[in-house]
Amino acid sequence: MTGSLNLLFLPPFSIVARFFATACLFGVFGILLSVYMFLTGKLSLPAIIHTYTLGFAGMTMVGALFQMIPVVAGALIERPLLKATLVHLLLLFGTLLMVFGFAGVGTLLFGGVVTFAGFGLFLTFTLPPLLKLKSYTPTSRGMKFVLLNLGIGILMGILLLFGLGERLGLSQAYLLELHLSFMLIGWVTLLVISVAFQVVEMFFVTPPYPSLISRHLPPALTTLLFAKLLFPKALAPDIFIALLTSVFSLVTVRNLMNRRRKIRDPLVYLWYLAMVLLLVSSLLFPVRRQSWDLFILFLFFFGSFAQTVIMAMMYRIIPFLVWLHLTNKGISKAPTMHEVIGQRVIWLHYSLHIIAIASFLTSLAFGEIVLGTCLLLYLLSFLLLTANILRGIFIYVKLSRT
Repeated sequence: MTGSLNLLFLPPFSIVARFFATACLFGVFGILLSVYMFLTGKLSLPAIIHTYTLGFAGMTMVGALFQMIPVVAGALIERPLLKATLVHLLLLFGTLLMVFGFAGVGTLLFGGVVTFAGFGLFLTFTLPPLLKLKSYTPTSRGMKFVLLNLGIGILMGILLLFGLGERLGLSQAYLLELHLSFMLIGWVTLLVISVAFQVVEMFFVTPPYPSLISRHLPPALTTLLFAKLLFPKALAPDIFIALLTSVFSLVTVRNLMNRRRKIRDPLVYLWYLAMVLLLVSSLLFPVRRQSWDLFILFLFFFGSFAQTVIMAMMYRIIPFLVWLHLTNKGISKAPTMHEVIGQRVIWLHYSLHIIAIASFLTSLAFGEIVLGTCLLLYLLSFLLLTANILRGIFIYVKLSRT
């Protein structure tokens, strides 16, 4: 054990590396796809959304969970490399086929089958070990609810994609609302919340989250999502969801401001930014169905929140794992975390990321004149993230062979 990490179950470095590298490449691909659609006028919002939700965010979160479930929660996943490789390949090809299918190529249904198979196997590999645990930390308890919500979100997606909802008397609008809510709130947001209970305190030396939040927030959010199953048009569940996620963002900011190490760390500022974006998206969540413009704003702020957290986590996890795995191999010249990915380049990316967010908001007022610049800034942002993560991976590969 190192701190509260169970290193006996530490999976191979290549698991996280392949998922994170693929996620970065999906980020670049998503911008190039957006540029193509911008130039040709053939916009497909579902194709762009699923490029980021499945390709960028999904790959990152699945890869992180293959690492965190055994190391943080202490739940052993047997033969992790084989299982992770199978899930990675299914999600990779399934996501590409779905994206091209949404863009009109004709591979949507097959891509959906492959993607759902990948997530189904992932749940099969990860949920049973979690359920067998005799004691739970706030993070491991939250992960149970995260995986449950992922399963329901996938089920809603299946019913939508294959048109099965009508046979069950369920409208597409009902299924789409539940698919969006369970995937964005129950999967993405709740995973960030559950991981934050562990990593924010551990990496930034902050006060712990109040037990009222760390113990009860995951089941409370899940209960509210289930309420939407019964009352899909009710506004109350959305308001309470927004309230709970807003409270989490404010408490996280408070904890970071009260951290014991008051060094100027770009990752702390990425978390600050992420929590501000989460707060704004939370305020937009109950009103997103009032108009198309509000829905687009919600998606943008939520997507920016997820991207910012992923950047912060990648910039911490990859250097930490490079140092940890090389040290465990007995390599005396193992680089420090700051030598794997330097602080200066993270500060540069932080500044570029803020400018890109501001450019998109500006484009809403000035239209296509600014949108081209916005896409260029986001392309540079994802290219920089990809270069930094690949550099960390190459450092590990080079030193591990020596």
